[in-house]
Amino acid sequence: MWIVANKIIDMSKIRKAIKFYCNGKSKLFISKYLSLSRNTVKKYISLFEVLGLSFEVINEKTDTELELLFSHTTMESISPKLQILYNFFSKM
Repeated sequence: MWIVANKIIDMSKIRKAIKFYCNGKSKLFISKYLSLSRNTVKKYISLFEVLGLSFEVINEKTDTELELLFSHTTMESISPKLQILYNFFSKM
């Protein structure tokens, strides 16, 4: 389970979201079908893309392993635009 905005998200929903995305479904469809917010769907799909893993690798992981994988990535990953901004203010 993963808590986002005071809601518990089951890793099976995240796994399904990634599966739908890999099968070409839109983020809006995934959001409505799984009853997740669009921002949550975008977040996990972005993390999935940053990790560069295939759906098969994600599907083989247990819920606990997925939680660890996504929780470590959220702390370390920032958007490329934000990184460019940080580079401008490197001494701050």
